[in-house]
Amino acid sequence: MTARFIPIVGILIAIGLFFGYIHPTYTGPVAELRAQVDSYNTALDAAQAFSEKENELLSEKNAISNEDLARLETMLPNGVDNVQLILDLDALANRTGVRLSNFDVAIPEENETEGGLVGNRLPLGEQPADSLTLAVSATGTYGAFRAFLEGTEYSLRLLDLVGLEVRDSATGVYTYDMIFRIYWLR
Repeated sequence: MTARFIPIVGILIAIGLFFGYIHPTYTGPVAELRAQVDSYNTALDAAQAFSEKENELLSEKNAISNEDLARLETMLPNGVDNVQLILDLDALANRTGVRLSNFDVAIPEENETEGGLVGNRLPLGEQPADSLTLAVSATGTYGAFRAFLEGTEYSLRLLDLVGLEVRDSATGVYTYDMIFRIYWLR
């Protein structure tokens, strides 16, 4: 008779152990650790994907010639060098017969968005490139001024003429007040 109760008692003890110890442990701390391991595995996968993308971009960058990289750095530098920019514009002006004066550099405010969001444009603080405005006056003939503007158009440095005011003269030498927007990477 006891032989029949021993298996039943063993089954009851096994059920008691399962619900009293194994099940709470498996659904409590073990489940939390599994979730943490899954989180770490996701982070490792993302890090591996990032590393692969970084290697891909590095190999693409290495495929670009040093001359082209230097031209790209000139077009959109990592910082703004106001003095070099003014010297470059002055050298261009001297070659074309225009005299520059009254340089005024202004960096836009961080929250300025030039009229808010337009199309897919980001607010100025979230853009990958930054800009500043350079106001300058020029004196010269119309032909010399056209040559100066053409030189800025074909220059490697990325800049936009965003404002122009021309003052009349009876001598044929005009005064031009210009506002340029100059860009660089953040």
